[in-house]
Amino acid sequence: MGRLSKVASIVLIMLGGIALVAWGGAGYAVSLYDEGIEDNCDSTVGTIAQITEWDDGQCDDARETKEALENARPIILAIGSLLVGLGLVVYIRS
Repeated sequence: MGRLSKVASIVLIMLGGIALVAWGGAGYAVSLYDEGIEDNCDSTVGTIAQITEWDDGQCDDARETKEALENARPIILAIGSLLVGLGLVVYIRS
């Protein structure tokens, strides 16, 4: 049972680490979306394109995607932290 629990704990820690990396990647993606929206949508040309609908809704799509990523980040962080913590507890107990 000791060997199985150590393997399970390592798997949990690895999955948690992947989730924490995904949390960081989502933060980076949010900052890229912010820059893109600022450069392409909030500028004078971008505002004119949105009013005349030449942007085909791309600015609205970018804002929605950025908002979805911002909403998912705390959940990803909680899941990653929980998996790493659980894996460490299982590893220490075995």
